[in-house]
Amino acid sequence: MILKEYEPEPMPVRQAEENLRVIRELMERSTRYSTFSGLSGVCAGLVSILGCLVQRFWVLSLPPAARNGAFLATWSTVVALAVGIDYLLTKRRAPLVGKTINSRLGRQMFLASFPGLFAGALLTLFFLQHGMMEYVYPFWMLSYGIAVSAVGLFSQREVGRLGAAFLATGVLALAVDALQIGLQAGTVGLILTALSFGGFHILYGVTVARRGGW
Repeated sequence: MILKEYEPEPMPVRQAEENLRVIRELMERSTRYSTFSGLSGVCAGLVSILGCLVQRFWVLSLPPAARNGAFLATWSTVVALAVGIDYLLTKRRAPLVGKTINSRLGRQMFLASFPGLFAGALLTLFFLQHGMMEYVYPFWMLSYGIAVSAVGLFSQREVGRLGAAFLATGVLALAVDALQIGLQAGTVGLILTALSFGGFHILYGVTVARRGGW
């Protein structure tokens, strides 16, 4: 008996073209229709601006001994509200674009963002412990910019641009602190925090909503 080497039959050209078309449509759909809600970005921006106002007009008016606790309470509330709103709005939007909130891609994006966010949390605790909370803002922007840039590898190109904007603003805030311009320590950092976490998120949310809906 003569054994012939098995050679799979070539796939018909038309079937191969159809497979490529389906794959391309799935990739385009994944990019075009994000589970991110534009309204979530706007709400996160507004909550961040509110946090900056509370920091400026309430936390800084407290006696120095009470500021650290008030600072931590204020920004923990801001983060909790932003994350909670994002979760609820994403859960509402996901079925509308044919996706689920608990997906493999979502888990990969979370893992990609975790190192940057964790570093930001550690730096916050460090600055609070040493009584230098007014110097933490640039590091928030840099840590968040790193996290968002990592997520941008799996998402729309606007996400990468958002991460780059945070990184640039963080570098600017560090440069201002290094120059020691004649302003109260942390004033410029707090203003840039409102601009970045507030303004950038609102702008991004509106951009996403105009393309894919709220």
